[in-house]
Amino acid sequence: MKKAAWPYLAATILLMLLGALLYGKALLLLVVPGSPDSITPMALSRALDALRARTGAYPLWAPWSFSGMPTVEAFSYLSGLYLPNLLFDLLRLDGVHTQWLHLVFAGMGGYALGKRLGLQDAPAFLAGSAFMLNPFMTAMFAFGHGSQLMTVAWMPWALWAALGLAGRGKVSDAGILALVLGLQLQRAHVQIAYYTWMLVVPFLAVMLASGARAGRNPTRAGLLAVAALALGLGVAMQIYLPALDYLPASARAAGSEAGEAYRYSTMWSMHPAELLTWILPGSFGFGGATYWGFMPFTDFPNYAGIVVLLFAVAGIVAGRRKPQVLFFAGAAIIFLLISFGSWFSPVYDLFYHFAPLFKSFRVPSMALVAVSLCLAVLSGYGLQAFVDKPPAETAPVLRAAAVAVGILAVLFLSLEGTLEQLLRSRFPLVQVESPEIASMVDNLRWSLWRGSLFMLAMGIAATAGLVWLAARKIVTSGQAALLLVLLSAGDLLLVDRQILFPDDRSLRPSPLVARPVVERALGGDEVTGFLSKQAGVFRIYPVGPLFSENKFGIAGIESVGGYHAAKLGAYQELLSRSSNLANIGVLRMLNVRYVISPAPLDYPELSPAMAGTLRTSSGDLPVAVYELSGTMPRAWFASSVTSVADDAAAIDAVMSGGGAPSEAWATGLPWQGTRRYASGTLLSIARAPESISMKVSAESDAFLVLSEVSYPKRWKLTIDGREANAVKVDGVIRGVELKAGKHDVRFTYDRSCFETGRALSMAAIAASFLMVAGGAVSARLAGRGTTQKKKAVT
Repeated sequence: MKKAAWPYLAATILLMLLGALLYGKALLLLVVPGSPDSITPMALSRALDALRARTGAYPLWAPWSFSGMPTVEAFSYLSGLYLPNLLFDLLRLDGVHTQWLHLVFAGMGGYALGKRLGLQDAPAFLAGSAFMLNPFMTAMFAFGHGSQLMTVAWMPWALWAALGLAGRGKVSDAGILALVLGLQLQRAHVQIAYYTWMLVVPFLAVMLASGARAGRNPTRAGLLAVAALALGLGVAMQIYLPALDYLPASARAAGSEAGEAYRYSTMWSMHPAELLTWILPGSFGFGGATYWGFMPFTDFPNYAGIVVLLFAVAGIVAGRRKPQVLFFAGAAIIFLLISFGSWFSPVYDLFYHFAPLFKSFRVPSMALVAVSLCLAVLSGYGLQAFVDKPPAETAPVLRAAAVAVGILAVLFLSLEGTLEQLLRSRFPLVQVESPEIASMVDNLRWSLWRGSLFMLAMGIAATAGLVWLAARKIVTSGQAALLLVLLSAGDLLLVDRQILFPDDRSLRPSPLVARPVVERALGGDEVTGFLSKQAGVFRIYPVGPLFSENKFGIAGIESVGGYHAAKLGAYQELLSRSSNLANIGVLRMLNVRYVISPAPLDYPELSPAMAGTLRTSSGDLPVAVYELSGTMPRAWFASSVTSVADDAAAIDAVMSGGGAPSEAWATGLPWQGTRRYASGTLLSIARAPESISMKVSAESDAFLVLSEVSYPKRWKLTIDGREANAVKVDGVIRGVELKAGKHDVRFTYDRSCFETGRALSMAAIAASFLMVAGGAVSARLAGRGTTQKKKAVT
C-alpha cells in the first residue's frame, strides 16, 4: 500500500515544482492578480467580510452596489460556503496560495484519472501536467477568475470518481463521487460544473455499458450512481436552492427579446478559424491590443501544445477500439462544436434550446476547457502506446514528421515575404489615431506569427528527434517518454509565461501587479474619506468608467452603480432605460446625494462639493464630487400616486420629470388613475443589513415610499406586526399604503430559503461521508473475513 502511494507523492511534488516555476513570484506574494476583474469583486468581498464579522451572520444582502442586491442568490460572496475553505482559512492561506493549490490539484486529478484508466506513470503525468499548464488555467489565475479556476480543478477528479464507481460499484465510491460533484458545485462556477456533468453522466453510462458487455451486472453501480448524483446536488443546496429561487427575478432571466438574448449568450463564440491558435498561439495576436480574432476581445490564446496534440492524435489511433478513448474523442468533438456557438450553430443551438438552464450561460468558448481535458487524457493514451509499442515500428511516422517539418521550413524560408504580405492584408485596422502605433501593432502581429511558426517547427522536430532516438535505441522508450513529458511542459510553460509576464514589446501589461498596488487601490483616499464623513443616509452616483467601481462599499458608502452580472432584473431594466441612470429624476428618486465624476460636469442641479483623488485598480484618478439638489430622502411620503400598467411606464414617468418631486408611479395597484394622499411624518428609522424599521404617523390615508430596491420574494413587510404587501414604485423601489394613525413599518430579509438549503447541504454532506466511511469499514471487514477463511482452510 505504501509503495502504491509513492508515485502519487512524486507526481504531486513534480507538479508543485512546475507550478512554483511558473507562479514563483505570486507564491512569494511579490505580485498578485491586479486586473479589474480581480480587484472589483475583492472590494465587495472585503465589505461583506467586515459585515459578517460584525453581525456573526452570513450576509445575504449587500446594500452598497446597485442600491442593494442579494449575495448568495446572485452568486456573489460564496467563498465562505465552500467546504475546503474552512481548512484554508484555518491555515490562514492567502487567496493566491489557495488558487495555486487548486492548480496542483487539477494536475493531480489528471494524473489520478490517467492511472485509473490504466496508464503508466509518465503517460498519466503527461495528462495531468498538460491539463494543469493549459493556458486557460493560467489566464483564469492571472485575470481574477479564481472561482472558475477552482471549479475546473474538480473536473478530472469527477471523472476519476465516476470511473471508480462504474468499475467497482461500491458504496464508498458513490460517496466519493457525491462529495467531488458537490464540492465542485459549491465552488459555484455553474457553467464549468454544468460541463462537468455533461462529461460525467455519459461517461458513467459508457463505463457501465462496457462493464455489462464484460459480464458485470451494472444495476447496483447504476443505482449508486443515481444516488451519488442526487447527493452531489444536495451538498451544494445552500447555494443553489436560493439561486434557483432568485433566477426568475435576476437580470439573466429578464425578458429580453429572443434574438438579443441569443446574441448576448454567444458573444464569445470560438470561430473555427481560431483553432489555428491550438498549434500557433500567436496566429490571431496574443490578446490585448494585438488580438484580431472574432471575439470582442481576449487575453490569451487557446493553445493546446504541440506534444499534447501529436500524442492525442496518436492516442485516438492506437486506442480506437477502447470505449474510454472513443468517449474522450467524441466528447472533445462535441465540446469543440459547442464552443463554436453562433459560428456553427446546429450543435450549440440544440443545447441552447433544449438543455435545462443552458441558455443562462454565455461565453461558448469556455467549453474548450472540457476539450483541453479530453486532449490531455488522449495524449496520455498516445504516450502509453509509444511506450508499449516497439519504437522501431514508428519509423514511417517518424519519416513523415521529418518530411513535414522539412517542407514547412523550406516553404516558410522561400515564401516568407508572400506569407507576410498575405497576412498583413488580413490584419484589421487598429483603431488608434497614431499611425506609428498602428504600424507597431501590425509588426507585432507578424512577429507573433513568425515566432509561432518557429515554435511549431521546433516542437515537431524535437518530438520526432526523441522518437528517432528511441527507435535507434540510443535511449529507451521510457527515457524518451520522460523527455517528451518535459518537452510538453516546457512548450506550455513558454506560452503561460507570456500570459503572466509579457515582454516589454508585447503592448500588453502584465495582469500581475505588486501587492501594495492592490492594497492601495482598495484603501482609503480623499474621496471615500470625504463621503464617509457626511451625515445622513444617502447614495452616490459614480459617472462613466467609475460606475462599476465596488470599493465604495469598503468605506460603507452606498452606490447606485457597481459590478455584477446577475443584478436584479428590475434594476437592469432601469439601467437600460435610463442609460445607466443618466437622468436627474432617477437619481433623485434613488436618494443620490453626491455625483462623482472624472470629468467636469455643468448642470444647474449639481454644485461642487470637493475635488480629490480616488484610488482605483487603474491608478490614482482625480475626480470631482458634486452635490445633487432636490434629492429625495431614503423614506418619504408621496402626495399623489398614479397607477401605471408596467414598470417601463413608471420609469418613463420619473425620467420625464413631470409633476412634483413627491409624486409616485406604482404598478400592481387594484385601482386606476391618480389618488391624492395625506402627508405623514417619519418619526424614526432604524436600518440594519437585513432589516429596516420605521415608525410613522399620518393624519389620514398616506403612502410611504422607501427608496430601497423592490424584491418582495425576500424583503417581507409587516405593518404593526401583521404581514402586508408592498407596492412597486417608480419601477424599482417600494411603496406602502397606510391608514391614519401611528404605525410600525418593518421590512425584514427572509433567510428561510438559504437556511433550508444549508440544512439540506449539511444532511447531504453527512450522508456522503457516511457512505465513504461505511463502505471503507465494510470492505475492511470483508477483507478480514476472507483472510480468516483462508487461514482456516490452511
